[in-house]
Amino acid sequence: MKHLCLLIAFLSFLSCKAQEDNGDLAKEVIISGRVLNREVYPKEKEVTLVIPYLSEMETVYTSPIADDGTFSFRFSPYAPVREVVLRNYAEHLFVHPGDSLFVEIDFSDLLSPKITGTSGDLNQYMALFTLGGYYRGPYYCNPRSTFEEFEKELGEEHTSRWERRADFLKKCSPGAEVEEYTADLLWIDYYNALFRYAMSQASEGKDVSMYMALMLKLDPLFSGKTVFAGLFPLAETVNFFLYCNHTRKKYSDFELADLIKDCKDNAILPYLYLQRVGAPLCHNDTLCLADYRLQFDSIVQAPHLRQPILELYEDKVDYLKAPGKVSHHMLYGNNADEAAARKDMPFMIPVYNLLEKYAGKVIYVDFWGVICPPCLAEMEPLKELRKRYSPEDVVMVSICGSRDREAYHKILERFSLQGKNIECVYSEDWATSDDYHRIMKHWGMNSIPQFLLINRDGVIVDYGTALRPSYPKTAAKIDALLK
Repeated sequence: MKHLCLLIAFLSFLSCKAQEDNGDLAKEVIISGRVLNREVYPKEKEVTLVIPYLSEMETVYTSPIADDGTFSFRFSPYAPVREVVLRNYAEHLFVHPGDSLFVEIDFSDLLSPKITGTSGDLNQYMALFTLGGYYRGPYYCNPRSTFEEFEKELGEEHTSRWERRADFLKKCSPGAEVEEYTADLLWIDYYNALFRYAMSQASEGKDVSMYMALMLKLDPLFSGKTVFAGLFPLAETVNFFLYCNHTRKKYSDFELADLIKDCKDNAILPYLYLQRVGAPLCHNDTLCLADYRLQFDSIVQAPHLRQPILELYEDKVDYLKAPGKVSHHMLYGNNADEAAARKDMPFMIPVYNLLEKYAGKVIYVDFWGVICPPCLAEMEPLKELRKRYSPEDVVMVSICGSRDREAYHKILERFSLQGKNIECVYSEDWATSDDYHRIMKHWGMNSIPQFLLINRDGVIVDYGTALRPSYPKTAAKIDALLK
């Protein structure tokens, strides 16, 4: 019993210590600044700050530029050092918990922001390196090159970049921290190019075992205290590489168990695992994270990886339980009602007309394109889903966003969609091309297929790519609306 009490006390101590550490990492960073010579770009009304994360899951803040040219942001980094993006003006800002930075942006000289405050010297040097002609950013390498051609091209470019960095260090003597960060930026870009090429080779079924051996080379980048913005796209590249390598070699899907087996000894694993379990949340699928929560907790422990995904999970759970607030924003933005939105957001009028036409019915909308295989794969399931419900209860609208009307009609004929109680709509007959794209942008629908499910009261109760006709949960969601 004594030993058990000691163990409990020890675990409690570790838990408290972890909470204290996370509390320190959550100390807010303040980035404020001022814009000079605004008349050079008078249409620029706001400044955007991005906290990098998984693709399409970044945290994006906007701050209006006040009359006196000032702007301000506050956020928690959840990491000892975090690279953030002041879009278009300072793409590589490094902050520590509790930092306060001031960024002076001159619209007449965008390549020379002045950065002061805590971590001011660090960021002024990093701005000089990234904006002063020493840093080139992502590589371009021809994926069709032979291995020898690629290695030669990559090696020459990599050497050139290190020479430019050496020139910067010699001229500026920026100190050890800048030396470390500039080197890591170069390595991230190098490995991104390397694994992009490896992904193209794996997708063609070629032997890429030599690249698997390089995974351990990534450990210093993914296990360090600094969270670089480039780590997220690098992890996505590696994830695609692993997927292509596995599916081409073993002719089976790349499951979570395969990912863990391949990468269990690699520091990149939490980043890769996060993509597989967290990405479905973008499509309002909360089941994946719920089902794998214990495994998620054991693998994804870094606060900068956990915090955003858990917050998004709670937001999605809340939305699915009570969709009214999110639905209102999707339909009316910041306006109080439809009347005000028709004046402020006239591009949404086709949506309002759809709601009015089918008022009192459940509405299921499919957005698709003629050259989208996943879209076409849902056509037969869509017809089967249609058969489950009376048209008096459920309306199904299929909207094609492609600009090829002839191809659209061929698809309708190919899948015998007409006369099946599915309202087939060519987008340009529903909304102008500009309005259609503004609707999709407003809803954050950057890919297809996309779906909407609207209840009898005109509330969008679910949306996204996961609401496919072929998914059993889609029918279950419609059933629930008819009770």
